[in-house]
Amino acid sequence: MADAARGAAGTMPARAVAASRAALRRLADAVDRRAWWSMVLGLGVLALISWYAAWHVPHSGWLFTSHYDAGFKDLRYRIVDVGYARSGGTLYPPDIASLEYFVYPPAALWLFWPLTWVGRFTGELLWSFATLVFLAWMIASAARFACRWSWRRAWAVSLLVATPLSALVLQPVGVHLALGQVGIFLAAPATFDILCVRRRSVRGFLTGVTAALKIYPLVYLVLFALKREWRALGNAVAGVVVTTAVAWAVFPGYSATFFFHRLIGGNELRHYWHNKHWLSSSSSVYTVFFRQPFTGSSPERAVAFVACVAVIGLGVYAAWVQLREGRELSAFLCLALASTIGSPVSWDHYFIWVVLVPFVLVERGRLPWWRVTSLGLFALTCLVPLRLARNEDLSHKAYDWVFFVIFTARNALTAVSLLWLVVAAIPWRGGDQAVEASSARTSATHALSSG
Repeated sequence: MADAARGAAGTMPARAVAASRAALRRLADAVDRRAWWSMVLGLGVLALISWYAAWHVPHSGWLFTSHYDAGFKDLRYRIVDVGYARSGGTLYPPDIASLEYFVYPPAALWLFWPLTWVGRFTGELLWSFATLVFLAWMIASAARFACRWSWRRAWAVSLLVATPLSALVLQPVGVHLALGQVGIFLAAPATFDILCVRRRSVRGFLTGVTAALKIYPLVYLVLFALKREWRALGNAVAGVVVTTAVAWAVFPGYSATFFFHRLIGGNELRHYWHNKHWLSSSSSVYTVFFRQPFTGSSPERAVAFVACVAVIGLGVYAAWVQLREGRELSAFLCLALASTIGSPVSWDHYFIWVVLVPFVLVERGRLPWWRVTSLGLFALTCLVPLRLARNEDLSHKAYDWVFFVIFTARNALTAVSLLWLVVAAIPWRGGDQAVEASSARTSATHALSSG
């Protein structure tokens, strides 16, 4: 009976994966027959979503199923910051009293600079459309790698189906769009570089450039080291150094302040300790030790730092396990989620990596039920507007059923991400078969890259 129960439990996820593969094939075949028209129509759909976002978001707290604080709040702050930089004003004030300060290295100023040349509505419209196009690029890169599709098919499915659906139903994507965030502009080139670029002379450089614009992508460089792709790792380091050096030459004062005062001095982190929005809404393991039932005391802060290091280490080990099974996309997801919840600050829109989940399921062969279940929980969590139950003013102090709801809403994304890292770190004997197919998979990818 026990064996039968285990067998039934194992077949249910297998059937789900098989069904998802069959659905993807049918969808791809249908779109591929009219690929160019599908791409044009898809761009039209994204333009329509962008226009709706630019018109609707500033006057509402909802974009489709996603709930947010204030429309295009972060994007408008960044445009003001560029105005300060253009006039030679203060970009990194010594006393951080709010979240309105520039939170990126100076090189990121170039991402926002063009928005100062147009009006507010036009800028928000163009930013929204570019965000969705970059998301389509990210999804198309994953589809090309995992499904072995041509670029034409991958782009057609991404533009017409996957990207619009992601914007409509996935909380991290919707919130990202509504706030005017920058993460997708960094995730897309890194995903493309890691999964699709195979030319040794340039592989890794784009990932390095993204790490120079925001610190978190530095963790992705570990993937090159785990695969012993030393040339790619060198290219990535060169991308970081060159981009940072150019920005330092253009903005020497801002660069010195950011790296020596903000980052190394610790001011970038300490100002969050008493910030209500961070305490209620950050999904970092670090933040967990600052909110009920913890208090953020000095010993708890030390434990929180150790927990962050441990999560990054777990992510690296899980990525290594996945690579041994021949699952490069799974390994990338491990590093992406480890850098997300292992960093001191982790907002909901950081979890845009959920768009990779369908392709992890179909990357290579079948997956054990515990990994499928973990990925399913991650995807389901990203459908829920968790902000509604987080008690952002921190007014509720009692330990009752309301506290349980608040605690769950605040830590759900942390928990499901950590669960994936744990199950991905458990070696699976069935994955040995994937290793034998790894060389064939690499050859196929090389053939696609040249096609």
